[in-house]
Amino acid sequence: MEPTGATQAAGLYARFGKPILDRVLGLILAILTLPVVVVLLVMSWIAFGWPPLVRVSRTGRGRRRFNLYRVNTRKDYQTDLRGRHLRLSSLLRSTSLDELPQLWNVVLGHMSLVGPRPIDPVTALQFEKDAARRHSARPGVTGPWQLEARGDGRNLTDHIALDLAYVENISFLTDLGLLLRTVPALFRHREEV
Repeated sequence: MEPTGATQAAGLYARFGKPILDRVLGLILAILTLPVVVVLLVMSWIAFGWPPLVRVSRTGRGRRRFNLYRVNTRKDYQTDLRGRHLRLSSLLRSTSLDELPQLWNVVLGHMSLVGPRPIDPVTALQFEKDAARRHSARPGVTGPWQLEARGDGRNLTDHIALDLAYVENISFLTDLGLLLRTVPALFRHREEV
């Protein structure tokens, strides 16, 4: 069966256009948000101690592991989390400001601006039968799971299904739509991860 023009265009975008767009737009956004990230890191250091930037192991494209960067929002030692510490942690996580350093993951080629949610290696093993399809794309800073299932109580299988549907239908218009929906979604409730 011959691929249609739309299928060919989607394939070209996924293989060539998307990586270029990710690197260029990711670098622009990473540089523009750098002052905000520096302020957040200082606030995190004061509130939660060292290190203010944490690296979390995630499974990426081709099932390769990478370190996802995020602002530390938790104390690793015993203290009272009432007051400003809890409010700061809540604010950073509910607005996804703690995830701004992930733009550098995009610049480094570990992630895409839009893609499947980056999951930890242990969780990735639970979905081994879908791993080849799910991990054929780079994980995204935003994506259908992050937007559609934001704290809605769905189970993990439903979330993985959202990622698989995205991977099978990658296109410039889909990515653009998801990017445009990301900002309003930041103000809705989100799950704690």
